[in-house]
Amino acid sequence: MKPGRPLSLALLVCVLAAAGCATTTYRPFETRGDALFEGKGGVRAAHDGMEIWDFGDPPRRYKVLGFIDDERPGSAAQMSRLLGDVVQKARDVGGQALIQVRNQSQITGWQSVDGTAPTAVGSSATTAGTTTAMPIRRNRAQFIVIRYVD
Repeated sequence: MKPGRPLSLALLVCVLAAAGCATTTYRPFETRGDALFEGKGGVRAAHDGMEIWDFGDPPRRYKVLGFIDDERPGSAAQMSRLLGDVVQKARDVGGQALIQVRNQSQITGWQSVDGTAPTAVGSSATTAGTTTAMPIRRNRAQFIVIRYVD
């Protein structure tokens, strides 16, 4: 083995691990004045006590604090944490509710999954197998962080 190889292998493992992680980032909304909006209504759900509006906005006055962008692998385990991560980020910046702007999943590649089953009869052995292609997904979502105004 070459002297530089263990370091480059470790670097590759770190890069691949980072590529599989979720990123949830907040960007503040900057404007002149108060940035107050009067909502018309939409579909409301709640997660961990925070309202999340979809297909519209809350039917009351609110102030836009900023935007949350989230990108993560589209696996079931990662997707099950999406709303929890976004709600926590919104609370960290003083948000009272969220308006979902988009949530889309995209196939970014395919992974072959091989399955083999060995069979032994007497002194001979055989294997039979199948290959299945599984999609590799990437999910991107965006939310507006708001605070209600009375």
